[in-house]
Amino acid sequence: MLQALAAGEGLADGAVFTTDEQFAGRGQGSNFWHATPGDNLTLSVLLRPDHLSVDRLFVLTEFISIAVADTVRRFLPADLGTTVRTKWPNDIYVGDRKIAGILIQNGLRGSTVQWSVAGIGLNVNEMAFPPVLNTTATSLRQLTGGVLDLERVRDTLFSLLREGYSLTLPGRQALLSATYLRGLYRLGQWSRFRNTDTEEDFAGYITGVSREGRLELTLADGLSRAFDLRALRMLISPP
Repeated sequence: MLQALAAGEGLADGAVFTTDEQFAGRGQGSNFWHATPGDNLTLSVLLRPDHLSVDRLFVLTEFISIAVADTVRRFLPADLGTTVRTKWPNDIYVGDRKIAGILIQNGLRGSTVQWSVAGIGLNVNEMAFPPVLNTTATSLRQLTGGVLDLERVRDTLFSLLREGYSLTLPGRQALLSATYLRGLYRLGQWSRFRNTDTEEDFAGYITGVSREGRLELTLADGLSRAFDLRALRMLISPP
């Protein structure tokens, strides 16, 4: 999709590119995405959110994360559905295992957003994770014990994306942010982090997310700080 945009193709708002097989799937930073061909959802959605200014781009992360998390809940039994959370900023977890990832790239012109491409990877029928992911990743099939209809999962996701998009409008962003915060992984808990600038590990108590998308922490010395994604990595195990 990014290549099509760069080539000047007039893609409409809401255009979707899907693939059955993904090579060198990207995540945040140096992370990678594994997907067995034909078993999972790997797609990109084009948005043209011209109602958003650059300083409010994080609402797209909130909106898409909520839609993907709600999609996962729709296909899980109730007890597991209550454990679905968004690990800041936009990985979807069931318990302590990742089931979906999101990568958003934006095209900007001055202070306005020309386009946003949301890459979404959702583990649906995956059963063959590489060893490095065996203890940290999961899929709907692993959690439910049954093969799921990919088209049904996809259509549910698309429906929730359509329904939720209006929450990015200026008058509804407060509700969107509150909903995102309620579903945040380890909110109100002590967790371990790594400062990627200094490579130092430290403990922090997650208190919230700023308007710009920075993770807000209370540190062991009682001070509060907000961290940008580039400067922080969460270490899953608690202190």
